[in-house]
Amino acid sequence: MTIIVSIISDFGLIQASDSNLTASGFSTASPGTKVFPLGFNAGALALAGTYSVGTGAQTMETWMPSCISDYASTDSSPTQAGFANYLKDRLNTDFTPSQRAGPTIIQIVGYVSDDAGVHPTLHVVRNDTAINTTTGAYQGIQPTFQVSEDFWNRDYKIRGSLGPGEYQTYFNGTPDGRIAYFEFMQRFQDFLLNVWSQPNWKFRPPQSLDELASIVELQIRTIGLLYGMSNYAAPSIGGDTQIIKIAPPPGVVSLATGTAP
Repeated sequence: MTIIVSIISDFGLIQASDSNLTASGFSTASPGTKVFPLGFNAGALALAGTYSVGTGAQTMETWMPSCISDYASTDSSPTQAGFANYLKDRLNTDFTPSQRAGPTIIQIVGYVSDDAGVHPTLHVVRNDTAINTTTGAYQGIQPTFQVSEDFWNRDYKIRGSLGPGEYQTYFNGTPDGRIAYFEFMQRFQDFLLNVWSQPNWKFRPPQSLDELASIVELQIRTIGLLYGMSNYAAPSIGGDTQIIKIAPPPGVVSLATGTAP
């Protein structure tokens, strides 16, 4: 698999991934595109899991842009939610049974406009239903994919607001890499908070989308470094970091106050 990371903040949105592609039993890794702009709106997606589609084994590198283009050309008013459901249906149709046998997870982040105003959303298309609490492995793999919106209508409502400079992180990927990413993210954040709190130092939290993206890139590259110094047959995570940064559009709702400017 891989490691994919979605960030939602008042600075903007980030969709990121490593670039290594590996398969069970292979001892080498090759690069592949895992982060794609939507094009029809201010959004992007990242994918983890099966990279070949259909009996002809078309790669996601060519299949996904074609899927995005097909949706945008057939829907007169394309939306992120509409694309997420279209993508679900295409995966259910185009994946072979063996390609559906393992977990595939696609995170789609972007800005939408509805009755609540202009705000970010995160749609997830996936075929797993749970994570094993002992091993961290994805389980409950289903023969069909499902869609959920996990930020605006779920986590943001539970959380209530994001404080100044805070951001929401979503990440998925190979279990060991995902767990290592979580551990590093938590401990590195503690380190940063300690450094930023020193009264006589001039270090500070990120104040722009570019600065926040540099932290995400460092986190992903660190996990790739771990795989480069491991006994795994191939580095499941590594290579160049792929990042798409999405600046907030005019009139976007503040995640700190829940209101538009």
